[in-house]
Amino acid sequence: MANPGPATTVTPNYLFTGDASNGDLIGGSPSNLVGFHGATPVVQAGAITAISNSATGTEIATAVNAIITALKNKGLTA
Repeated sequence: MANPGPATTVTPNYLFTGDASNGDLIGGSPSNLVGFHGATPVVQAGAITAISNSATGTEIATAVNAIITALKNKGLTA
């Protein structure tokens, strides 16, 4: 059976401007909304408290869970 192709088509917006030395910026300020893979765009996540070498299990779990939440909210992980 032949592949019928995608159900819908989209035109991508490419970020590369031809001058790699300048890089590319997504979301020019913390209040700009950004989303990936169909996720609803959201503002930048708040700061995650740094943990020390003597951090408790709860402190480590809190930091890791904050990272997971930030990644999920942006659509970078399910």
